[in-house]
Amino acid sequence: MPPQGPNPFVYIFPAVLLLGAALYFGYGALDRAALATKTVATVVTGKQFSKGSTTYHTTIVGNQSLVQGDRNPDAYVVLFAVDGEATGGAVTPELYESLQAGDSVHVRYRRTRLSNRIVVTEVSR
Repeated sequence: MPPQGPNPFVYIFPAVLLLGAALYFGYGALDRAALATKTVATVVTGKQFSKGSTTYHTTIVGNQSLVQGDRNPDAYVVLFAVDGEATGGAVTPELYESLQAGDSVHVRYRRTRLSNRIVVTEVSR
């Protein structure tokens, strides 16, 4: 007896993959789209500095290996608490040097809808 057409798995697997991708990106869009920005005055609890580095990766071009480097800049982060939750925000090197633990700062942030995470958009004196 000859087969009656393609295996149904051929149709089910891509449909499941597309549904999974749609759910993933839909969740991200619903969680982060059009969030209200809030401003709060808070106190610096600490500072973190991450030295810049270079990340290398190899690409094959025309049967030859090409090594490319991506520069990761220095990161200046000020730590503080927003709504009782410890978080931090990136600042300029000048602001980083001028701030000490206990100094007052103004923080603009957004809180995501579903995951309830704090996304810091700006830190200023």
